[in-house]
Amino acid sequence: MTLHVGVAGAGIGGLVLAQALRARGVRVTVFERDASAAETAGYRLHLDAPAMAALRRVLPGGLVEALRASGVGAEAFTRFAVLDSRGRTRLRLPVDDEGEVLLIGRRALRRVLAGGLDGAVRWGDAVTDHTEHPDGVRVRTAGGAQVDVGVLVGADGAGSRTTRRLTGAPAARPAGITAIAGTVPLDRPAPPFPRTLERGPAFAIGPGAAGVFLAAHLPRPRPAVPGAVPETPYLVWSVALPDARWPDGLPAASGAELGAAAGAALAGWSPRFRDLVAAAEPGSVAAFPFVLPAGPTPWRSDRVTLLGDAVHPVPPTAGAGASTAVADAAGLAEDLLSRPLPEAMAAAQERVLAVAPAALREALPVLAWQRRLSSPVLRALATGLALPAVDGALALGRRLRGAPPP
Repeated sequence: MTLHVGVAGAGIGGLVLAQALRARGVRVTVFERDASAAETAGYRLHLDAPAMAALRRVLPGGLVEALRASGVGAEAFTRFAVLDSRGRTRLRLPVDDEGEVLLIGRRALRRVLAGGLDGAVRWGDAVTDHTEHPDGVRVRTAGGAQVDVGVLVGADGAGSRTTRRLTGAPAARPAGITAIAGTVPLDRPAPPFPRTLERGPAFAIGPGAAGVFLAAHLPRPRPAVPGAVPETPYLVWSVALPDARWPDGLPAASGAELGAAAGAALAGWSPRFRDLVAAAEPGSVAAFPFVLPAGPTPWRSDRVTLLGDAVHPVPPTAGAGASTAVADAAGLAEDLLSRPLPEAMAAAQERVLAVAPAALREALPVLAWQRRLSSPVLRALATGLALPAVDGALALGRRLRGAPPP
Protein backbone atom coordinates (compact mmCIF):
# COMPACT_ATOMS: atom_id res chain seq x y z
CA MET A 1 0.00 0.00 0.00
CA THR A 2 1.42 3.41 -0.97
CA LEU A 3 2.22 5.65 1.99
CA HIS A 4 0.17 8.83 2.26
CA VAL A 5 1.82 11.45 4.51
CA GLY A 6 -0.23 14.25 6.03
CA VAL A 7 1.61 17.37 7.19
CA ALA A 8 0.03 19.79 9.65
CA GLY A 9 1.51 23.17 8.74
CA ALA A 10 3.04 24.69 5.59
CA GLY A 11 5.89 26.40 7.36
CA ILE A 12 9.53 25.92 6.40
CA GLY A 13 9.87 22.39 7.77
CA GLY A 14 6.50 21.20 6.50
CA LEU A 15 7.17 22.41 2.95
CA VAL A 16 10.69 20.93 2.86
CA LEU A 17 9.26 17.59 3.94
CA ALA A 18 6.50 17.78 1.32
CA GLN A 19 8.94 18.63 -1.49
CA ALA A 20 11.40 15.91 -0.49
CA LEU A 21 8.73 13.20 -0.37
CA ARG A 22 6.87 14.31 -3.51
CA ALA A 23 10.13 14.33 -5.48
CA ARG A 24 10.39 10.59 -4.74
CA GLY A 25 6.80 9.73 -5.57
CA VAL A 26 5.27 9.75 -2.07
CA ARG A 27 1.75 11.13 -1.80
CA VAL A 28 1.62 14.16 0.51
CA THR A 29 -1.20 16.38 1.76
CA VAL A 30 -0.29 19.56 3.63
CA PHE A 31 -2.91 21.30 5.79
CA GLU A 32 -2.30 25.02 6.40
CA ARG A 33 -4.34 27.77 8.06
CA ASP A 34 -2.86 30.59 5.93
CA ALA A 35 -4.62 31.37 2.66
CA SER A 36 -1.37 31.34 0.64
CA ALA A 37 2.40 30.98 0.92
CA ALA A 38 2.80 34.76 0.77
CA GLU A 39 0.63 35.23 3.86
CA THR A 40 3.51 35.41 6.35
CA ALA A 41 5.80 38.00 7.91
CA GLY A 42 8.74 38.91 5.71
CA TYR A 43 11.59 38.87 8.20
CA ARG A 44 14.95 37.45 7.18
CA LEU A 45 16.05 33.92 8.10
CA HIS A 46 19.49 32.32 8.28
CA LEU A 47 19.98 28.84 6.87
CA ASP A 48 23.34 27.53 8.09
CA ALA A 49 25.70 25.16 6.30
CA PRO A 50 24.17 21.93 7.69
CA ALA A 51 20.69 23.12 6.67
CA MET A 52 21.86 23.94 3.15
CA ALA A 53 23.60 20.58 2.88
CA ALA A 54 20.34 18.91 3.96
CA LEU A 55 18.38 20.81 1.30
CA ARG A 56 20.82 19.74 -1.37
CA ARG A 57 20.39 16.11 -0.28
CA VAL A 58 16.60 15.99 -0.38
CA LEU A 59 15.30 18.70 -2.73
CA PRO A 60 15.39 18.79 -6.52
CA GLY A 61 18.41 20.77 -7.71
CA GLY A 62 16.30 23.37 -9.48
CA LEU A 63 14.51 24.21 -6.24
CA VAL A 64 17.79 24.74 -4.36
CA GLU A 65 19.04 27.04 -7.10
CA ALA A 66 15.78 29.00 -6.94
CA LEU A 67 16.36 29.45 -3.20
CA ARG A 68 19.92 30.65 -3.76
CA ALA A 69 18.75 33.12 -6.38
CA SER A 70 16.15 34.47 -3.94
CA GLY A 71 18.57 35.30 -1.11
CA VAL A 72 22.17 36.18 -0.34
CA GLY A 73 25.12 34.10 0.80
CA ALA A 74 27.84 34.21 3.42
CA GLU A 75 29.21 37.49 2.04
CA ALA A 76 26.24 39.25 3.70
CA PHE A 77 27.04 37.88 7.16
CA THR A 78 30.74 38.22 7.92
CA ARG A 79 30.35 39.66 11.40
CA PHE A 80 27.89 40.32 14.22
CA ALA A 81 28.06 43.71 15.93
CA VAL A 82 26.99 44.94 19.36
CA LEU A 83 25.95 48.60 19.48
CA ASP A 84 25.18 51.05 22.24
CA SER A 85 22.06 53.21 22.40
CA ARG A 86 23.82 55.95 20.40
CA GLY A 87 24.41 53.56 17.52
CA ARG A 88 28.17 53.22 18.10
CA THR A 89 29.76 49.83 17.43
CA ARG A 90 31.15 48.48 20.70
CA LEU A 91 32.03 44.94 19.64
CA ARG A 92 32.55 43.20 16.30
CA LEU A 93 32.44 39.42 16.30
CA PRO A 94 33.71 37.76 13.12
CA VAL A 95 31.50 35.06 11.60
CA ASP A 96 33.48 32.46 9.74
CA ASP A 97 30.84 30.14 8.31
CA GLU A 98 32.26 27.00 6.77
CA GLY A 99 30.21 25.79 3.84
CA GLU A 100 27.25 27.20 2.00
CA VAL A 101 24.81 29.45 3.90
CA LEU A 102 21.74 31.39 2.82
CA LEU A 103 20.07 34.52 4.17
CA ILE A 104 16.57 34.86 2.79
CA GLY A 105 13.29 36.53 3.68
CA ARG A 106 10.71 34.23 5.23
CA ARG A 107 8.11 35.13 2.60
CA ALA A 108 10.48 34.42 -0.30
CA LEU A 109 11.65 31.16 1.28
CA ARG A 110 8.11 29.96 1.81
CA ARG A 111 6.98 30.92 -1.69
CA VAL A 112 9.88 29.09 -3.33
CA LEU A 113 9.34 25.98 -1.21
CA ALA A 114 5.63 25.98 -2.09
CA GLY A 115 6.42 26.01 -5.82
CA GLY A 116 5.11 22.96 -7.65
CA LEU A 117 2.98 21.78 -4.72
CA ASP A 118 -0.29 22.78 -6.36
CA GLY A 119 -2.99 20.39 -5.24
CA ALA A 120 -0.88 19.02 -2.39
CA VAL A 121 -1.43 21.98 -0.02
CA ARG A 122 -4.88 22.69 1.40
CA TRP A 123 -4.49 26.41 2.02
CA GLY A 124 -6.85 27.90 4.58
CA ASP A 125 -7.66 24.51 6.15
CA ALA A 126 -5.59 23.75 9.26
CA VAL A 127 -5.56 20.52 11.24
CA THR A 128 -7.70 20.84 14.36
CA ASP A 129 -7.59 17.24 15.65
CA HIS A 130 -6.51 13.74 14.74
CA THR A 131 -7.25 10.17 15.78
CA GLU A 132 -5.03 7.17 15.21
CA HIS A 133 -6.53 3.90 13.98
CA PRO A 134 -4.93 0.56 12.99
CA ASP A 135 -4.32 1.60 9.39
CA GLY A 136 -3.30 5.22 9.87
CA VAL A 137 -4.54 8.56 11.14
CA ARG A 138 -7.83 10.35 10.60
CA VAL A 139 -7.25 14.10 10.34
CA ARG A 140 -9.99 16.65 11.04
CA THR A 141 -9.64 20.18 9.71
CA ALA A 142 -11.02 23.64 10.42
CA GLY A 143 -13.07 23.39 7.24
CA GLY A 144 -14.89 20.30 8.52
CA ALA A 145 -13.03 17.79 6.35
CA GLN A 146 -11.95 14.32 7.50
CA VAL A 147 -8.93 12.94 5.67
CA ASP A 148 -7.29 9.54 6.26
CA VAL A 149 -3.49 9.45 5.96
CA GLY A 150 -0.90 6.81 6.76
CA VAL A 151 1.32 9.17 8.77
CA LEU A 152 0.73 12.60 10.27
CA VAL A 153 3.60 15.02 10.86
CA GLY A 154 2.99 17.96 13.18
CA ALA A 155 4.83 20.93 11.69
CA ASP A 156 2.33 23.53 12.88
CA GLY A 157 4.56 25.71 15.05
CA ALA A 158 4.93 26.54 18.72
CA GLY A 159 1.15 26.58 19.24
CA SER A 160 0.80 23.14 17.64
CA ARG A 161 -2.51 21.39 18.20
CA THR A 162 -0.89 18.21 16.94
CA THR A 163 1.70 18.38 19.72
CA ARG A 164 -0.90 18.89 22.43
CA ARG A 165 -3.01 16.01 21.08
CA LEU A 166 0.01 13.70 20.80
CA THR A 167 1.83 14.49 24.04
CA GLY A 168 -0.92 15.95 26.23
CA ALA A 169 1.11 19.14 26.73
CA PRO A 170 1.95 22.30 24.76
CA ALA A 171 5.17 22.57 22.80
CA ALA A 172 6.17 25.95 24.22
CA ARG A 173 6.33 27.93 27.43
CA PRO A 174 6.65 31.73 27.69
CA ALA A 175 10.17 33.15 27.85
CA GLY A 176 8.97 36.34 29.54
CA ILE A 177 10.04 38.61 26.67
CA THR A 178 8.05 39.98 23.74
CA ALA A 179 9.43 41.70 20.66
CA ILE A 180 7.82 44.13 18.27
CA ALA A 181 9.34 43.90 14.81
CA GLY A 182 8.93 45.59 11.45
CA THR A 183 10.63 46.19 8.12
CA VAL A 184 11.82 49.39 6.45
CA PRO A 185 11.98 49.35 2.62
CA LEU A 186 15.42 50.41 1.35
CA ASP A 187 14.51 50.77 -2.32
CA ARG A 188 13.20 54.26 -1.56
CA PRO A 189 14.37 57.11 0.70
CA ALA A 190 14.76 55.80 4.27
CA PRO A 191 16.37 56.98 7.52
CA PRO A 192 20.11 56.28 7.76
CA PHE A 193 21.10 53.05 9.46
CA PRO A 194 24.40 51.88 10.99
CA ARG A 195 26.81 50.97 8.18
CA THR A 196 27.97 47.94 10.12
CA LEU A 197 24.73 46.27 8.98
CA GLU A 198 26.22 45.97 5.49
CA ARG A 199 28.49 43.27 6.96
CA GLY A 200 25.91 41.51 9.12
CA PRO A 201 23.26 41.97 11.82
CA ALA A 202 23.65 43.87 15.07
CA PHE A 203 22.19 43.91 18.55
CA ALA A 204 21.93 47.19 20.46
CA ILE A 205 21.59 47.55 24.22
CA GLY A 206 20.37 50.67 25.97
CA PRO A 207 18.08 52.24 28.58
CA GLY A 208 14.77 50.78 29.67
CA ALA A 209 15.82 47.10 29.54
CA ALA A 210 15.22 47.17 25.78
CA GLY A 211 17.23 45.23 23.26
CA VAL A 212 17.14 46.16 19.56
CA PHE A 213 18.02 43.73 16.79
CA LEU A 214 18.84 45.15 13.36
CA ALA A 215 19.58 43.45 10.04
CA ALA A 216 19.82 44.86 6.53
CA HIS A 217 18.76 42.55 3.72
CA LEU A 218 20.62 43.79 0.65
CA PRO A 219 20.16 41.30 -2.21
CA ARG A 220 22.31 41.72 -5.28
CA PRO A 221 21.04 41.48 -8.87
CA ARG A 222 21.24 37.88 -10.08
CA PRO A 223 20.46 36.10 -13.34
CA ALA A 224 16.85 34.97 -13.62
CA VAL A 225 16.27 31.48 -12.24
CA PRO A 226 12.96 29.61 -12.68
CA GLY A 227 10.97 29.58 -9.45
CA ALA A 228 13.06 32.25 -7.72
CA VAL A 229 11.37 35.04 -5.74
CA PRO A 230 13.78 38.01 -5.85
CA GLU A 231 13.34 40.53 -3.05
CA THR A 232 13.92 44.26 -2.82
CA PRO A 233 16.25 45.59 -0.10
CA TYR A 234 14.85 46.13 3.36
CA LEU A 235 15.92 46.57 6.96
CA VAL A 236 14.49 44.51 9.80
CA TRP A 237 14.25 45.97 13.30
CA SER A 238 13.03 44.30 16.46
CA VAL A 239 12.53 45.88 19.89
CA ALA A 240 12.43 43.33 22.72
CA LEU A 241 11.40 44.01 26.31
CA PRO A 242 10.47 41.91 29.35
CA ASP A 243 6.72 41.34 29.26
CA ALA A 244 6.18 43.42 32.41
CA ARG A 245 7.52 46.50 30.59
CA TRP A 246 5.02 46.36 27.73
CA PRO A 247 1.44 47.66 27.93
CA ASP A 248 -1.23 45.04 28.60
CA GLY A 249 -2.75 43.45 25.54
CA LEU A 250 0.28 44.23 23.38
CA PRO A 251 0.16 41.20 21.02
CA ALA A 252 -3.43 42.07 20.05
CA ALA A 253 -2.70 45.73 19.26
CA SER A 254 -2.79 47.11 15.73
CA GLY A 255 0.37 47.64 13.69
CA ALA A 256 0.24 51.39 14.27
CA GLU A 257 -0.20 50.91 18.02
CA LEU A 258 2.66 48.42 18.13
CA GLY A 259 4.95 50.79 16.24
CA ALA A 260 4.10 53.57 18.67
CA ALA A 261 4.81 51.27 21.64
CA ALA A 262 8.18 50.25 20.14
CA GLY A 263 9.13 53.88 19.60
CA ALA A 264 8.12 54.79 23.15
CA ALA A 265 10.26 51.95 24.51
CA LEU A 266 13.31 53.66 22.98
CA ALA A 267 13.00 56.88 24.98
CA GLY A 268 16.53 57.86 25.93
CA TRP A 269 18.01 56.18 22.85
CA SER A 270 19.45 57.96 19.83
CA PRO A 271 16.66 59.38 17.63
CA ARG A 272 18.09 57.29 14.77
CA PHE A 273 16.58 54.14 16.30
CA ARG A 274 13.18 55.74 16.73
CA ASP A 275 13.35 57.06 13.15
CA LEU A 276 13.85 53.52 11.83
CA VAL A 277 10.92 52.25 13.87
CA ALA A 278 8.71 55.07 12.61
CA ALA A 279 9.68 54.31 8.99
CA ALA A 280 8.39 50.73 9.09
CA GLU A 281 6.30 49.62 6.13
CA PRO A 282 2.58 49.65 6.96
CA GLY A 283 1.40 46.16 7.70
CA SER A 284 4.86 44.80 8.54
CA VAL A 285 4.78 45.58 12.28
CA ALA A 286 3.78 42.74 14.59
CA ALA A 287 4.39 41.46 18.12
CA PHE A 288 6.16 38.16 18.80
CA PRO A 289 6.16 36.69 22.31
CA PHE A 290 9.40 34.74 22.81
CA VAL A 291 8.94 31.09 23.77
CA LEU A 292 11.11 28.26 25.04
CA PRO A 293 10.68 24.49 24.71
CA ALA A 294 8.18 23.18 27.26
CA GLY A 295 10.37 20.15 27.90
CA PRO A 296 9.09 17.58 25.38
CA THR A 297 8.94 13.98 26.53
CA PRO A 298 8.90 10.86 24.34
CA TRP A 299 5.55 9.85 22.89
CA ARG A 300 4.20 6.50 21.78
CA SER A 301 3.09 6.45 18.19
CA ASP A 302 4.13 4.74 14.99
CA ARG A 303 1.88 7.03 12.98
CA VAL A 304 2.35 10.59 14.31
CA THR A 305 5.52 12.60 14.81
CA LEU A 306 6.63 16.22 15.13
CA LEU A 307 9.26 18.56 13.71
CA GLY A 308 10.48 22.16 14.02
CA ASP A 309 8.83 24.54 16.45
CA ALA A 310 6.09 22.01 17.14
CA VAL A 311 8.58 20.08 19.29
CA HIS A 312 11.55 22.39 20.04
CA PRO A 313 10.49 26.06 19.70
CA VAL A 314 13.21 28.59 20.47
CA PRO A 315 13.26 32.40 20.55
CA PRO A 316 14.88 34.17 17.59
CA THR A 317 17.90 34.96 19.80
CA ALA A 318 19.18 31.48 18.97
CA GLY A 319 19.01 32.20 15.23
CA ALA A 320 18.49 28.51 14.58
CA GLY A 321 14.75 27.96 14.15
CA ALA A 322 14.63 27.71 10.36
CA SER A 323 17.82 25.64 10.12
CA THR A 324 16.67 23.09 12.68
CA ALA A 325 13.27 22.77 11.00
CA VAL A 326 15.01 22.08 7.69
CA ALA A 327 17.28 19.49 9.31
CA ASP A 328 14.29 17.82 11.01
CA ALA A 329 12.35 17.64 7.75
CA ALA A 330 15.24 16.34 5.70
CA GLY A 331 16.07 13.68 8.27
CA LEU A 332 12.45 12.53 8.51
CA ALA A 333 12.13 12.34 4.72
CA GLU A 334 15.27 10.22 4.47
CA ASP A 335 14.06 7.92 7.25
CA LEU A 336 10.60 7.45 5.72
CA LEU A 337 12.15 6.63 2.36
CA SER A 338 14.74 4.16 3.65
CA ARG A 339 13.38 2.42 6.76
CA PRO A 340 10.32 0.43 7.83
CA LEU A 341 7.74 2.81 9.26
CA PRO A 342 8.18 2.00 12.97
CA GLU A 343 11.96 2.41 12.71
CA ALA A 344 11.62 5.65 10.76
CA MET A 345 9.27 7.16 13.32
CA ALA A 346 11.44 6.10 16.26
CA ALA A 347 14.54 7.59 14.65
CA ALA A 348 12.73 10.85 13.93
CA GLN A 349 11.53 11.15 17.52
CA GLU A 350 14.99 10.52 18.94
CA ARG A 351 16.50 13.14 16.65
CA VAL A 352 14.04 15.97 17.33
CA LEU A 353 13.98 15.42 21.08
CA ALA A 354 17.76 15.82 21.13
CA VAL A 355 17.52 19.25 19.47
CA ALA A 356 15.57 21.03 22.22
CA PRO A 357 18.30 21.08 24.92
CA ALA A 358 20.96 22.31 22.48
CA ALA A 359 18.71 25.04 21.11
CA LEU A 360 17.82 26.13 24.64
CA ARG A 361 21.49 26.38 25.61
CA GLU A 362 22.08 28.74 22.67
CA ALA A 363 19.06 30.94 23.35
CA LEU A 364 19.19 31.41 27.12
CA PRO A 365 22.50 33.30 27.46
CA VAL A 366 21.31 36.11 25.17
CA LEU A 367 18.07 36.49 27.13
CA ALA A 368 19.97 36.44 30.43
CA TRP A 369 22.41 39.14 29.31
CA GLN A 370 19.58 41.38 28.16
CA ARG A 371 18.10 41.19 31.65
CA ARG A 372 21.47 41.86 33.32
CA LEU A 373 22.18 44.86 31.13
CA SER A 374 18.94 46.52 32.14
CA SER A 375 21.06 47.79 35.06
CA PRO A 376 22.43 51.25 34.10
CA VAL A 377 25.70 50.57 35.94
CA LEU A 378 26.33 47.22 34.28
CA ARG A 379 25.31 48.63 30.90
CA ALA A 380 27.70 51.56 31.23
CA LEU A 381 30.56 49.25 32.19
CA ALA A 382 29.76 46.90 29.33
CA THR A 383 29.37 49.48 26.55
CA GLY A 384 32.04 51.86 27.82
CA LEU A 385 34.79 49.47 28.87
CA ALA A 386 34.23 45.72 28.58
CA LEU A 387 32.92 45.38 25.02
CA PRO A 388 35.41 47.84 23.45
CA ALA A 389 38.25 46.04 25.29
CA VAL A 390 37.15 42.68 23.90
CA ASP A 391 36.74 44.23 20.44
CA GLY A 392 40.29 45.57 20.57
CA ALA A 393 41.68 42.23 21.72
CA LEU A 394 39.88 40.38 18.92
CA ALA A 395 41.13 42.87 16.33
CA LEU A 396 44.71 42.57 17.61
CA GLY A 397 44.51 38.78 17.52
CA ARG A 398 43.33 38.82 13.93
CA ARG A 399 46.12 41.20 12.91
CA LEU A 400 48.73 38.96 14.54
CA ARG A 401 47.33 35.98 12.63
CA GLY A 402 47.28 37.96 9.39
CA ALA A 403 43.48 37.71 9.17
CA PRO A 404 41.39 40.57 7.72
CA PRO A 405 39.65 42.86 10.23
CA PRO A 406 36.16 41.78 11.31
